Amino acid sequence: DSVSAVLEGSAGELRAWRTALLESCVKWLIASLSGGQHDLDSARDQERQMLLRFRELLSSLNEVDPGDWQKFVKTGLKFRYQDHAFLKALHAAIQHLYLPENSVCAKLIQLPVVHMMLTQHSLFLPTLLKSEEEENPDNQVKEALVDLMSLVVKMCPSVCESSHFAVLLGAYGATLSVLDQKILLLLRAYEQNDLSLVNFRVLLWGPAAVEHHKTCRSLGKSLWQQPSVGDILRLLDRDRMMKTILHFPQKRKLLPPEDAEELIFRDRSTVDLDDLYDPCFLLHLFSELTRPEFVVDCRKFLDSNALGLTVAALSSYDPQMRAAAYYVLAAYYSQLEGARFREQSQLLYLLDVVRNGIRTQNMRLTFTLTLFIAKAASQILKPEDHMYLKINKFLLSHEYLNMSKVPGFYQFFYSSDLEQKTEREWLFEILRQGMRDRHCYELCARRGVFHIVLSFFNSPLCDDEAQNWILEILQNAARDAQSAYEILRDYSLLTWILHILESRFLETQLLSGIISLLHTLWVTNLGDKGVASEGPASCQPGSQEPQKLLALHLVNEFLYVLVALTRHLRPTLASAQLTSFFAALNSMLRYRATVMQAFKDMNRFTVNETVLSTRDVLVLLHKWSLLERDVKLQEDLRSAIEKYQVRELLKMLKDKNKPVVPGRARGPRGRKKRPGEAEESADPEAQAAALETCRGLLRSILTHWGPAVGAAPESTAPG
Repeated sequence: DSVSAVLEGSAGELRAWRTALLESCVKWLIASLSGGQHDLDSARDQERQMLLRFRELLSSLNEVDPGDWQKFVKTGLKFRYQDHAFLKALHAAIQHLYLPENSVCAKLIQLPVVHMMLTQHSLFLPTLLKSEEEENPDNQVKEALVDLMSLVVKMCPSVCESSHFAVLLGAYGATLSVLDQKILLLLRAYEQNDLSLVNFRVLLWGPAAVEHHKTCRSLGKSLWQQPSVGDILRLLDRDRMMKTILHFPQKRKLLPPEDAEELIFRDRSTVDLDDLYDPCFLLHLFSELTRPEFVVDCRKFLDSNALGLTVAALSSYDPQMRAAAYYVLAAYYSQLEGARFREQSQLLYLLDVVRNGIRTQNMRLTFTLTLFIAKAASQILKPEDHMYLKINKFLLSHEYLNMSKVPGFYQFFYSSDLEQKTEREWLFEILRQGMRDRHCYELCARRGVFHIVLSFFNSPLCDDEAQNWILEILQNAARDAQSAYEILRDYSLLTWILHILESRFLETQLLSGIISLLHTLWVTNLGDKGVASEGPASCQPGSQEPQKLLALHLVNEFLYVLVALTRHLRPTLASAQLTSFFAALNSMLRYRATVMQAFKDMNRFTVNETVLSTRDVLVLLHKWSLLERDVKLQEDLRSAIEKYQVRELLKMLKDKNKPVVPGRARGPRGRKKRPGEAEESADPEAQAAALETCRGLLRSILTHWGPAVGAAPESTAPG
């Protein structure tokens, strides 16, 4: 405020002013919290602004009147228990006020009392626990409440009681959501304060834990009431378990490092972590379920994908996570030896083959291998499938699993069986889902997998679906920077894509896959160089550390391929692919201008400074007029094309004016819309927003073209 700005030079007066402000702020908040106008939007916004001001003042003063503080806490918890803004303000205030070196700390309401007011409040259980009958409370409120409890436990460990475990487990969902991760950290804090979960060894969580606790309280503890291993395994959702296997968080640590500032795991991938189980919790759980004193339903353990998730953990980058997975597998193997079910001998042999292939202690397996093992294990329960016999035959022909090969690649890919298409589809599924990191790329490159699939792409035996799978494999490999560069260098991938684009017509789904692949390759290879190019150029003559740039010939190759792709653009493309195309083309042109400027600054000789010809721009504008359905632009372009006789565009106009085949519009019997095609009726607003974004990118692209005055020769050049 203006008064504080004037008093910046006088520390004493500034502190007195802020103390008076804080006192007034607290009194205003107490009056507002106890009032009944919180339902009004204006009153709510004003109150939240004042809570932010309260946090700012408290962070600079670290003290408050004890009487006002007690009224603030009691009034706030009474009337704003489910307001996340108040809970966050209370969290920040406790952080500042209850420091050991703070002299005011002893005069304030004690932390055990604050904790009791939190946990014994009438809204504590309805806020924290999720009921199937009622709507799920706001996650922001639950997170703020768990944060507040964690802070009080950290600053005053004496508040921990074993009776809290039942409530915390009832609120826990065993997922990687931020809320569940915070609850797991809170449970770990309880254990670090000499409270063990040993009585909850066979852990239930979620609504099942709440129901079990209610039963124990009403009927008392008895042996038959203890949940069995089967009850626990039935809580696991098979589909979510499989999704967790396919998107296993390889960088998740089993135990959070003590010196880490951020304890919450976050992943940059597009998958929603809320839909994945937390392997840190499940591996601890499985280690308890497979103890010798329990009888495990080994078939149910396999059918629930618990075995698959344990195997997937062998691809983790965390040694402790892998060690926990190896421990669970060893314990499960002991249980399996004494089990009796039809597939027992096959499962034992699979685990033997895997164990014989592990040469070093706590060895990390490539994710592709762990996915193969997990899918092979689940295939044991499907004797009706064609792959059941093939996988068993493959396993019986090996004493150990070679960890430096893609298992069964040549046998399944070059199979002479009548069902060879099924085998190839199964193999493609392993490759596209199992391509997660550089190690997976190196495994496939070492065995010549990319040479084979790139050659197979142009084979008459490769149908549209297999072509899209190959593009997906390449795109997944291109997400790693080193792999993206090597796949361009070693396999001439841009030339391969250019050969595909020379086809007269590409299916929309295939075209979408090519655009996504090119966009991923460019973004990954560019990395942070694109961000650096936005700033001032540092490649001055005599510079000690010249700016690292992509090779100019590589940028030109990307541009050549994208310009060739322009003639395949069509309105049926989805808005995401159109945006990716224009964004990639704009980024390439801007980056090329940066490289050319850097070369000029270093006095290097360059040729072909002009990258977009007039013909390229006319083709681009023609395609844009079709995308935007701009009739006026189409007529203007037609006049210019006919005037200068641009052959390629004249041919495009002839193709465009061909009569439409009636068979395409036969109602239900017409061609079905493919997944890559746009669905304009689904969300016209999103389509319009995407076109507006593309329009801005197109304007930026056209700034890199300069018309050649009186240059008619280009118009007569062959297309």
